[in-house]
Amino acid sequence: MTTPTTAIGTPEANLRQRFRERSAQWKQKSRYMSNTAQMALLKPYQEIIGMGMPAVPLILEELQNEPNQWFWALEAITRENPVPPEGAGSVQLMTEAWIEWGKQHGLI
Repeated sequence: MTTPTTAIGTPEANLRQRFRERSAQWKQKSRYMSNTAQMALLKPYQEIIGMGMPAVPLILEELQNEPNQWFWALEAITRENPVPPEGAGSVQLMTEAWIEWGKQHGLI
């Protein structure tokens, strides 16, 4: 098995570019929203969910750089929720739980 590269034109580079574009669109459209369900229903966010598991490392990378409401997407794609009950609602604790999950699964 070969290691994927990020050279321009490769599937991984194309996925990363699509992710960045959708992420920027989502951030712009959700900028003034406080309802996470409404944020998650925006088309760019749904398109990121549609990218499936290949998007998970990109989402986790984004969480490390700039914590945001990526938890709905992560749970929808992975069908897991590593956030302990006491962390629910805390972006910081939810981010920490997902980053740790990503490390445990070799995605970070």
